[in-house]
Amino acid sequence: MSLKKNIKRSNKKIPVIIPIASGKGGVGKTILSINLSYALAEQGKKVVLIDMDFGGANIHTCMGYETAPDGIGNFINEKNSVLSDYLLTTGNKNLFFIPGDAEMVGIANLTNFQKKKLMKQLPDLDADYVVMDLGAGSSSNIVDFFIISSFGIITAMPEITSILNSYAFLKNTIFRLLYLSLKKHKGISDLFNKHLIKGGESAWKVQELLDKIADTDPEIGAEAVNLLDSFSPKIVINMAHEPKDLASGEKLRKISKNYLSIEMEYLGFLYRDKLINKSIIERKPVAVMNSNNQTYQAIVRMAYKIINAKNLPYFLLDINDYDDSLESIIEEATDDLIHRIEGYEELADENLITVNELLSIVKNLEYENLNLKKQIEDQKNELFKYKKKSF
Repeated sequence: MSLKKNIKRSNKKIPVIIPIASGKGGVGKTILSINLSYALAEQGKKVVLIDMDFGGANIHTCMGYETAPDGIGNFINEKNSVLSDYLLTTGNKNLFFIPGDAEMVGIANLTNFQKKKLMKQLPDLDADYVVMDLGAGSSSNIVDFFIISSFGIITAMPEITSILNSYAFLKNTIFRLLYLSLKKHKGISDLFNKHLIKGGESAWKVQELLDKIADTDPEIGAEAVNLLDSFSPKIVINMAHEPKDLASGEKLRKISKNYLSIEMEYLGFLYRDKLINKSIIERKPVAVMNSNNQTYQAIVRMAYKIINAKNLPYFLLDINDYDDSLESIIEEATDDLIHRIEGYEELADENLITVNELLSIVKNLEYENLNLKKQIEDQKNELFKYKKKSF
């Protein structure tokens, strides 16, 4: 039975799910996830925080644990397991968390069965809010958990590379969301595959795809537009130096509106704070160390906005719609250096980024490309050694 049917037939209250993601690591996503969970809990809301940074889980360390207790890794690998059995208490009676088991073999590469198993049990958690700290980047597993709700949060730094990484993440998210929702219609799947392969990572607009869908079938086109209208990701700019850093968030909003046909809105704006580093070293959330801290109070304001939101988050897709058919296409497009540069050039042509910013991006991409080539070579060598031992 599908998730949508379960929700409609059950009188049980379904928790609001808040996925928190970032285009790249190191932008403070986990710190935001933890302290936002505390802020919601302090408003009397029952909250479950889940570490879903598969392969890089570290929320347990921020909560004072030296090693990860049983959590997501055990849940997905053990037959007939129940997600709620892995809830751990915190210093706040309203806040619970589920660790991620970063060292468990295989957790970084969920199968489709494991992914659906986790998705199906999220609505069964006894909570008002479920905050999911997702991994960084645009892998299909991260994207799929982000689009489980209409209220995802993107965390970015006020730097052009961080903003464009966020844009790339949102771009992959939009196409994944549209594809999974519309692939049941005849001819749409082929349309998507041809469009993605042809477009690569260049900065063509979602509107072009929407126009093609509408030309194929106006009713399906209207369904696609309505779906994007329902998708309302929020942005948090973190590690800012001064108020003018707000402009970086506006840049992401403008690019997203022009190219992705979505409206983003600010959820919050956080300055660099030495207490954050101290909280990481001491393994205590800022909420516990100093609840009057300016950074934490800014996060409390975010919690107020979420609690008072008129349009509450809901599930965008039926769980049975999820599959891995576009995973290779998305990952190839994301890692395609040449197409990425072409895309950024188009942004520069429309004055969305400056020439100096473009040069900085190219240098970073070249560095990333060298690292990717090295990783591929290392993996080939490991595979060769494994095959040699097998024979």
